[in-house]
Amino acid sequence: MGRNSIESWLHNRIANECGMNNQGHRQLFTRQNVEAYHLIKLRQILRYAFEHSTFYRELFDRAGVSPDHVNTLEDLSLLPFTEPAHLAQEPYRFLCTSRAEVARVFSFVTSGTTGPQKKIFWSVEDLERITDFMAVGMAMVAGPEDIIQIILPDGRPYSQADLLRLGVLKLGANPVVADMESSAEDQFELQQSMHSTVIFGYAGQIYRMSKKLEAKHDLKKSGVRALFLAAEYLPEARRKELQNIWNCSVYTHYGLTEMGLGVAVECEAHKGYHFNEVDLLLEVVDPQTGARVESGREGELVFTTLTRRAMPLIRYRTHDLSRLIPETCSCGASTLLRIDSIRKRRESVIFLSTGDELYPALFDEVLCEIPGFIDYQAVLKQRDQMDCLEFKIELVEEKPDSIACLHKNLAAIPALAKNISAGTMLEPSIEIVPWGALKSENRAKKLILDQRGQNQ
Repeated sequence: MGRNSIESWLHNRIANECGMNNQGHRQLFTRQNVEAYHLIKLRQILRYAFEHSTFYRELFDRAGVSPDHVNTLEDLSLLPFTEPAHLAQEPYRFLCTSRAEVARVFSFVTSGTTGPQKKIFWSVEDLERITDFMAVGMAMVAGPEDIIQIILPDGRPYSQADLLRLGVLKLGANPVVADMESSAEDQFELQQSMHSTVIFGYAGQIYRMSKKLEAKHDLKKSGVRALFLAAEYLPEARRKELQNIWNCSVYTHYGLTEMGLGVAVECEAHKGYHFNEVDLLLEVVDPQTGARVESGREGELVFTTLTRRAMPLIRYRTHDLSRLIPETCSCGASTLLRIDSIRKRRESVIFLSTGDELYPALFDEVLCEIPGFIDYQAVLKQRDQMDCLEFKIELVEEKPDSIACLHKNLAAIPALAKNISAGTMLEPSIEIVPWGALKSENRAKKLILDQRGQNQ
């Protein structure tokens, strides 16, 4: 495998910012160099946030801590967390600059959830760093010779599509921004006319588009050599299906608006994510206690922005659950940390009456193995004092054995099999709906709707 572009970029940025410009010094990079950089940047951003943000000054004062208490990376755990609700309740108190210096205000509700909108503020300098990493992340998939079709929400300046466009330009490649509302056929015509070689977009939308197009076109001859997918978990069965449809590589991306949209990217090994360690410091904590967990154990991802000017975030709880992979990646990036796939969020996990966990990725894994499966909606109810799952399943075409295949695959989920066998859960009910019926229900981060306790 070629050298990891994120690792090369990390080394160069640390060398430039820490005065290690000698090429010999760069060749001696270790994980200790990265951690030394992190400590320098951490202490700087804590002091900056404490002095300029009324939110952090008051938060630290209430907790009886100050930036001076942080002398090691481990000392970060002395500081309180920033919760997502804070961004909705009092966003302007986070600001470390005047409002006139804010170049972009990003208002949003986290996909798959409801509630007040959160606000994120970015300065011109922040946007430059965001597009810098977008260029580096895209370099894991593409090169200057590529034409990259971007299917993301637009509305310039500095929309998701526009920021990625700027990142692609920094890479030296050619961006083509497509209308997200265009039909699959229109997207294909654009790809053919512009000779796009890489398509970037939301996984669910790209999959639906691919299934529509394969009925009319031989996509293996389209000239697309890579799909770059964002926003939702991609089961391996679906990755393999897309690879077969297009005869191309399929990469995934992990992003958070709060962290600047681009956070982490797969390498050629497709075994977890390398993330932006120039601008972000990661902790993995127990979701209940907040204590750090050992490398390799699942916990909640908590990020601290190291270089943000307008709105630093300190120990921001993402609610995303994953783990650090302790082994060195086969791509050879020995100084980078690696995050495993993000298969669940705190909001997406529900518990059966027996205490067993259910979350959407469990269903994604087994349902995506069924030919013609497109999407689903799952509702958990209670009947006769027993848990019961009701599914709406969207298929390309219903076949005589479709219901039986769906039941068989769902029965392979240990939590369902255990509870049904024990008599604490009813067999799932399944309704097959026509292709396209659930499109409006498609969420970037799917939830199981828990309606237990409601009047049936």
